[in-house]
Amino acid sequence: MRTPVRVRGRRPGAFGAVTLVVVAAVAGCAGSSRSDEDYRHKAANTAEAAASAVSTARLAVEAAGKGRLTGPYVSVLLGEAETDLLAAQGTFESRQPPGEAADAVRERLGTLLDDAADALAEVRIGARRGEVRELAEHTGRLRGAAERLEGFEEEMSS
Repeated sequence: MRTPVRVRGRRPGAFGAVTLVVVAAVAGCAGSSRSDEDYRHKAANTAEAAASAVSTARLAVEAAGKGRLTGPYVSVLLGEAETDLLAAQGTFESRQPPGEAADAVRERLGTLLDDAADALAEVRIGARRGEVRELAEHTGRLRGAAERLEGFEEEMSS
């Protein structure tokens, strides 16, 4: 009979236990919603996170338009804001809507998130093309996207 090999400080099966905990934690991140109310709460949280990413981009675009940020810096900042928004969108879209009312919430938020993602992609592309001063032209679109997301968040939270 073969004796299990022990890794320093670990018991046999410890790796499996750690793996199970990690898998359970990751699966819990995108868990289902059991009620329309819970789904609305998750939609509100997503809208809040997305609005924050868009507002960060808006501030960066305004500063870049005034010559206060370098092209490479604003490009990275806008890329990170876009990544944050897309992560929030992806997590929300992975949730199963529990009912027809939740389907309507999903559709409305999906449209807002798509519009915001398009606006962020546009400014990120402009920044990477070296059009730093022209970024300020997008301030209104970013402000509008953030305001619509904030309004949705408030509506879903009430």
